[in-house]
Amino acid sequence: MKKWKANWKKILIVLILILLLVFGILMYGKVSELTNQLAYLQDTTNIILSDVGGMQSSIEKTLEEEASMVEDYSIEVKDMDFARHEYKVEVSVIPKEYTDNTTMSIYFGTTECPLKADGYMFKGNITLPLNKTFNGNVTFLLANGKKKTTEVVEDFDGVSGKFDQVLSGTLDGTPALKDGKLSLKGKCTYTLDNVAMYHFKSFEIAASLDGEEIWTQDLMQNLLEEKQESSKDDKDLVTTEQAVEENSEGSTVDSGSGTVTCRMVYEKPQQQKEDVEQTQAQEGQTPSRKPLRIYLRAVTTEGYRFETDLLREDAMEEENKWSLDKESIDTKMYRSVYDRKDQELTID
Repeated sequence: MKKWKANWKKILIVLILILLLVFGILMYGKVSELTNQLAYLQDTTNIILSDVGGMQSSIEKTLEEEASMVEDYSIEVKDMDFARHEYKVEVSVIPKEYTDNTTMSIYFGTTECPLKADGYMFKGNITLPLNKTFNGNVTFLLANGKKKTTEVVEDFDGVSGKFDQVLSGTLDGTPALKDGKLSLKGKCTYTLDNVAMYHFKSFEIAASLDGEEIWTQDLMQNLLEEKQESSKDDKDLVTTEQAVEENSEGSTVDSGSGTVTCRMVYEKPQQQKEDVEQTQAQEGQTPSRKPLRIYLRAVTTEGYRFETDLLREDAMEEENKWSLDKESIDTKMYRSVYDRKDQELTID
C-alpha cells in the first residue's frame, strides 16, 4: 500500500511537470506571435509615418510653388574684374503671370537692377562688388499696376568667400639638389571644387624658379578618369539632359580630389663665364636668392586661373653654383586667382 502511494506521488509530479512544460510551450508560442505582431505593427507605423512625411513635404513644396510668382530664373556670373574688385551678373526670369503693364526688378541688397521684357522673359545686367555677400538679401519685385509682389531668392549669395574653396592641396616631400639637378618626388593630395560656378579645362602641378616656370605635371587626366568611372557607376541614372551637357563640355571637369606621385627633375642651364662675371659685378659678390614655388594650377573654360602654392623655398646662387636654403621652406597654402585680363586677386 505504501509502495503504491509512493508511485502515485511520483506519477502526479511527472504529470504536473508535463503540464507545466506544455503550458510553457504554449505561452512561448503566444509571446512569439505577439512579438511578431508588434514588430509588424511597428513596421507598418513607420511606413505610414514615412508616407505622411513625404506627403507633407510634397504638399508644402506644391504650396510654395503655387505661391511663387516666378516660374523660373537664373543669376549667372558673366565677368569678373579683379582690378576694379567687381563682377557682372546676368539675370533672367520668367514670371508665372504677366501683362503688357508688368514690370520687374531684382534687388541685390538695396541696389536695384531693372529688368526689361524680352518676349515672355525679363532680363537685366548689373555690376556687383566682389567682397559683398547677398545670402538671403536678393529679392524679385513684380508690379502689375498698383499691385506689387516680392519674392526672396535663397540660392545666390555672391562670389565673396568662394575663391578660397576652389583649389587646395598638400605636398609630402621637399625638393633636393644634387649634381646641379633639382628634383622632387613626393605625394601631392589635391581637392578641386567648382563651387557651382566653374568648369575646368586644365589642371596641373607646376614649379617656377625666379618667376620662370621650369616643370609641370598634368593632373587633368586623373580627374577625367575619375569622371569616367563615376559616369559608369551612374550610367543608369544619367538623364538625357545630363548626357547632352556632358557631351557639350568635352574634356572638362567640375570637381575632384585625389593623391598623385609628383616627379620633377630640372637641370639649370649653365651660364657663360662672362655672364657669371657680369652677374657677380651687379650683385656685389653676394649670393642671389631666387624664389622657388611649387603650386597647383587650374584654368576654367571661361579663362579664370586659380593657383595655390604648396611650397615656397629660396634657391641660393653664388659663382654659378647654387643650393637650397632649407630654413626658408614655407609649406603654408597661398591662394591666388586671376581674371581673364591676368589681373591677380590674392586670397591668402
